[in-house]
Amino acid sequence: MIQRPWESLSDGAFIELVTKKGCTFYGCLFKGLDLVELQYQRLCWHTQTLIGVDFDKCQVNPEKMVKLYTELGYKPWLAYRTFSDGQHLGKSSYRLLWKVDVNLNVSYETTHGFIKALAALAGKGVADKHSMDPSRMWQGSRKGYVHYDPEAPLLDLRGQPVPKTSKTSDIQNNCENRCNVRAI
Repeated sequence: MIQRPWESLSDGAFIELVTKKGCTFYGCLFKGLDLVELQYQRLCWHTQTLIGVDFDKCQVNPEKMVKLYTELGYKPWLAYRTFSDGQHLGKSSYRLLWKVDVNLNVSYETTHGFIKALAALAGKGVADKHSMDPSRMWQGSRKGYVHYDPEAPLLDLRGQPVPKTSKTSDIQNNCENRCNVRAI
C-alpha cells in the first residue's frame, strides 16, 4: 500500500482489505529507493511476492479460468472480481493471484517473462497485456473473492519451468474464441 510502511498480513487480512475494502497493493517488495526521484518503479523493484493476471471483459468466468490454470499446473491462490466487473453484459472482469516463493536471486526480467508466459496460458490476447509489469500497483475491489485456496503451491520463479502454451484444453480453446482483447 502506498503511504504505509511495509507490513506482513495474514491471508485473511489481505483478502479482507483487497476484496472487500478495495485497497490497492503491490505484488512486489521495493528497495528503499525514492520512487518519485527515480521515476521508474522498475529501478525500485527488489523481489516478487505475488503474481497477478488480469482479465477484462472476458466471456469466460473466473471459476472456469481458475479451472484452466489448475489443469495446466498453476493453481491460483486467489481470484476476485474487479470494479469493472458487470459493466458489460455477459462479460466478466477479474484477477487471478498466485503467491510466489520469494527468491532474491530472481531478476526483474525473469519475473516479467514468467508473468507474460503465465498470462499467455489463457490463450493469445485473453489476459490484459497492460498488466504484466512486476512492479504494477493493483486495485482491489469491494465484490469479495470467488476463489481462495490456502493450499495452492507457491510459484518458484527460479526452479519452476516457464509456462508453455503448447498444452491446451477445451477451456483454453474456449477462452481464445470467447474473450475480447482490450484495444491498444
